[in-house]
Amino acid sequence: MKSKLVLHNLGVLAIILGVLMLIPALVSVLYREPSGFVAFSLTYLVAVALGLVIRRFGIREEMGHKEAVATVALAWILAASLGALPYVLLGLPPVDALFESMSGFTTAGATILTDFNTQGYWVLGDEQLGSSLARTFVDNHTGLSTLAHASEETIYGLLFWRSFTQFLGGMGIILLFIAILPHLGVAGRELYSVEGLGLTKEALTPRVKNTAKIFWSIYLALVGLQALILVALDLPLYDAVCTAFTSLATGGFSPRADSIAAYNSSLVDAVVCIFLLIGGTSFLLHYRILFRKEFSSPLRDTELKFYIFIIIVSTSILMLWGGIDGDVSTRFRFSVFQAASIMTTTGYVNNLSYDSWSLASKLALIMLMLIGGSTGSTGGGIKVGRILIILKHVHKELLRVLHPHAVTTVNVGETIVPEHILRSVQVYTLLYLMIFIGGTLVFAITEAGNSSFDAISAVSASACTLGVIGPGYGVVAIDFGQISLAGRGFGTFLMYVGRLEIITVLVLLVPDLWKR
Repeated sequence: MKSKLVLHNLGVLAIILGVLMLIPALVSVLYREPSGFVAFSLTYLVAVALGLVIRRFGIREEMGHKEAVATVALAWILAASLGALPYVLLGLPPVDALFESMSGFTTAGATILTDFNTQGYWVLGDEQLGSSLARTFVDNHTGLSTLAHASEETIYGLLFWRSFTQFLGGMGIILLFIAILPHLGVAGRELYSVEGLGLTKEALTPRVKNTAKIFWSIYLALVGLQALILVALDLPLYDAVCTAFTSLATGGFSPRADSIAAYNSSLVDAVVCIFLLIGGTSFLLHYRILFRKEFSSPLRDTELKFYIFIIIVSTSILMLWGGIDGDVSTRFRFSVFQAASIMTTTGYVNNLSYDSWSLASKLALIMLMLIGGSTGSTGGGIKVGRILIILKHVHKELLRVLHPHAVTTVNVGETIVPEHILRSVQVYTLLYLMIFIGGTLVFAITEAGNSSFDAISAVSASACTLGVIGPGYGVVAIDFGQISLAGRGFGTFLMYVGRLEIITVLVLLVPDLWKR
C-alpha cells in the first residue's frame, strides 16, 4: 500500500472539514455565543493546519483498492477526531467528546448529554462550560464575554454542529469527498466501492463523480423540502433545520432533550416519520424515480415491499401488545413512529414513556434494530436486502431437501443472486450477530458495577451502537450519560464498526494491507 497517497487524501479531507467548521462558527455568532465561536474557529485553524501538514508528506497519484480501503477506514476516524475538538474546547472530556462526535458522523444518535435548559434545549453543565478552554480564552483574552446571553447559557452553535455531522455522515463523508474534488477518476470509483451505500455497487453514470453529485443533489433537495414543511408547521427555523439534517440521514440527534416529543404535534410526527422512512429506502430507487422517471419502479422493488411489510407487522405488534396507553389513533401514532424510527436506525422518540412499554414491544424493536434500513439507504443494521436474501436462500435449501436433483437459484425479484453475493451476505450477517452478542457481553462486563444496568440495557446498548440507532432501553433509554468510561469507549468503537459495515474495519488488521 502507498501510505503517502493515503496521507494526501486524509490531508485534503481535514482541510474540507476545517472549512465546514466555519458554518457552526457563524451560527454561534448569530446566537451570541462567544465560547462557541472561539471553539469552532480554533478547530478550523487546527484542521486546516493539520491538513496542510499531512498533505505535505503525501503524494497525489492513482489510487488502488488497498489505498481506498485505508483511506475510507481512517477518514472516519479523522472526521470523528476533528469533530470532537469543539466539544473538548467547550468542556467535555475527550472520551465523551469522541463518543458524541462519532455518534454524529456515523448517524448513531446516541448521546452523553444530560442537561437541558428551561426551553428544553440540550446544554452543557455550568461547571463544564465555565471551566472550558474556550470560555477561559474568551474571558481572559477577549472582550466578547459581554456579548453572550445574560439570561441562561445556550450551545446553539454546538447543537447545530452535532446535527450537521449527521447530515454529513448520512450520505457519507467519502461520497462528499468524491463530489467536491475534481481530480478523482478511478480513485473515486475505488472509494465509492469501499464506502458504498450498501450491497449494490451499481454505477448510475459512467463517472462515479457524477453519481456522487446525483446522490447529494437528491439528498439536499429532500432535506431542504423537509425543513420548509417543518417551518410551515410553526417549528422554529433552527429546530426545523436541525431536524431536517437528522431525519433523512436517519441520525436522530435533536436539539431538544425530549426529541420529537418536545413538539407534541401529530403533524410534525407525520412529516418526520415520512422523511425518515424515505431515508431508510434505497437512494438508487430515489434516483430511478426522480431522474429516470421510472415511477413504477417501487412496484417492482422486492426489497421495498419487504421493508414496508416489516413496518406494517411491527406497527401492528406495538399497537396490539405494546402496552401503549390511549385510543386507537394514539396507539397507531406512537407505534408507527417508533417502528419507523427504530427500523430506519434513526432513534427519534415521540413518546417519552416508550421505555415502560411491554416486553413484547421492546423485543420487537430490538429485532428491528438488528434488521435496519434498506440496502443503499442512510440506515444502519444488517439491512433489509441481506435479510431478504437469507430468507430466499433458506427457501432454496428447503426446496433442495424436497427435490434433491432440482436446479434451484436464489432470486430477488427478477434478479438471480450470484454465489459470491450469497457468501458475502452470509459472512457479513454471521459477523454482525457475533459482534452484537460479543458487544452485549462486553457492555455487561464494563457496567458490572452498575446495579441498574440489566440484561435489556446490555442487549439494547450493543444493538443500538452497532446498528447506529441511538437510544436503547433501561439505563441507555435516553442517553449514555450513566455508562462507564470503558463502556463509552467501547460504544464509540461499535458505532465506527457498524457504520463501515464491519469488513472495512477488520481489513485494517490484515498485515497484507500495509505491505507495498
